[in-house]
Amino acid sequence: MGVRVRETQHIKPMSRHNGWTLTLAGLVLMPVLLLINYWLDGRGQLVVIFLFLVSLVMTVLGILKLREPVYSFSLSADTLHFHHKIGGWSLHWSNIIRVDQPRLHSGLDLVALPYIGVKIRDYDEFLPLMSPRLVVHLLTEQRPLLAMALRHGAVSRHHLQDWLVEDGEYRSAGGRHYHGLAAMLGHRMTHLRELYGYDLLIHESNLDREVPEFIALLRRYLQPVI
Repeated sequence: MGVRVRETQHIKPMSRHNGWTLTLAGLVLMPVLLLINYWLDGRGQLVVIFLFLVSLVMTVLGILKLREPVYSFSLSADTLHFHHKIGGWSLHWSNIIRVDQPRLHSGLDLVALPYIGVKIRDYDEFLPLMSPRLVVHLLTEQRPLLAMALRHGAVSRHHLQDWLVEDGEYRSAGGRHYHGLAAMLGHRMTHLRELYGYDLLIHESNLDREVPEFIALLRRYLQPVI
């Protein structure tokens, strides 16, 4: 048995990187370009308009980055917590079976996906704590994962169409009944486990390092409770 990791670590996501730089650069460039356009008196107007639109996109992208949570994960001795701009979820390490990088078959090869996979032991310790707003976001956010499985032949188009709108009634392995959004998330997690072997898949943009390095970090916390 390994030594329990006691310190809490907060992970700053890569998705926030350069947020202030993009925002400030865009805000500075836009008035400068307006002045240049006035000084040129209409000459080269198309170029100035194009650069102005680029600056506007930079500003919007920077603001969107800054709207992301300062931390994406908090890792404590007892709990894995994921932070999202519209909520978050927590799992006790004892409720996690394993973490790894999910893979899909592509011909004879296995393709590593840019995600962290988390396999849960007991859905009943997770589903009741999820806010409806976050569930709606997760169901929408995970649709590309279903499409990816279709492209790699892991699921048929018929099943994919059924899974895009999950059933509103769900019974967990522990016998608990769920209705509505919680039920839909329960079905979606079951389908993700069938396709990828994991119930929750988190994109690498939420990490602060390469996927294998982050998995190694999670396993340091998970090892003492296995």
